[in-house]
Amino acid sequence: MQIRFHATSFAALAALLLAAVPAALRANVPLPPKDKFLLVVLAGQSNMSGRGVPKPEDKVAHPRVLMLDRKGDWVPCVDPIHYDATTVGVGPGKTFAEALAESDPSVVVGVVPCAVGATSISVWEPGKSFRNGKTDWHPYDDCVARVRRAQQDGTLAAILWHQGESDCTRDGGYLYQARFPAFVARLRADLGAEGVPLVVGQLAQKNATGWFGKILSHVQRYTCECLYGPGAFVASLPEYKLNPDGVHFSRDAQVDFGKRYFAAWKGVREKLAADPAYWKKAAPPKDLAKAYPIPEEQFDKLAKIPLAPEIERYLFPDGVPEALEKARQKADEVASGPDMPRAPASD
Repeated sequence: MQIRFHATSFAALAALLLAAVPAALRANVPLPPKDKFLLVVLAGQSNMSGRGVPKPEDKVAHPRVLMLDRKGDWVPCVDPIHYDATTVGVGPGKTFAEALAESDPSVVVGVVPCAVGATSISVWEPGKSFRNGKTDWHPYDDCVARVRRAQQDGTLAAILWHQGESDCTRDGGYLYQARFPAFVARLRADLGAEGVPLVVGQLAQKNATGWFGKILSHVQRYTCECLYGPGAFVASLPEYKLNPDGVHFSRDAQVDFGKRYFAAWKGVREKLAADPAYWKKAAPPKDLAKAYPIPEEQFDKLAKIPLAPEIERYLFPDGVPEALEKARQKADEVASGPDMPRAPASD
């Protein structure tokens, strides 16, 4: 006889089972129907994976929030969620996931950790690797593989992104305007994530207020809210304290950030309920509609980045510069290699 569970009763049953079993033994826990198992992807670098120092309450799992562990099993969600460094700690993910679970008692939330500390946007591409410590990471490929594994069990509900500290440089900052939207378009396509809210968090104010921090904030907001929405950009707050390293958000800042990520996600969901295509219809604010000019000295690198027409229009609203066209032609010639000598014709 086949037994069917109502979604709400299943969530309650899962909560009871989780509460009755020691955390160390809870793997492969019972899952709700796929449409009631909401997946939250955490991607980016170390301020998404988290470096906040955990408190005892961060080690307590919400009865309806799970996380995908390194082996691909669903286990109760406690901090640290990620495993990209020995210093990993509290990020915004657990707080976001718990707020989502509390907003609907009929669902279970599954957190999919994909962030890798110290990664620049240039390694978030297919086939790219990144050495951190003794581990070779493949940020983009690993992310897609883990999310697809999670999608076997649940439904993608949110993508959270926090990254850019490694790109606050002349090369990284200007070219981020091409690489980040290209990354988002590719990720949405590879995960079948069209229509899934993308929530992007801003760098700490000490970085965000610098020249390249301003460029990153500009393109991140334009990409998630206008170009490849639906989504929302969440500004960091001046009062957010950093760890002594001066780079990573403190535990309390991360907890608050997670709450604000959720508030932004909820706002996007409300707009989607009223109009699923709302973000396509609104004209972008004037302060977002045009990218920061990319110096010609970087055209050789830009020529190697595949750009969709809408990204080109954002970067070059007055048309693609002749110098970039020449750089692309040169890149194509290098990629195709030298002409091979022709064999003599036979009689």
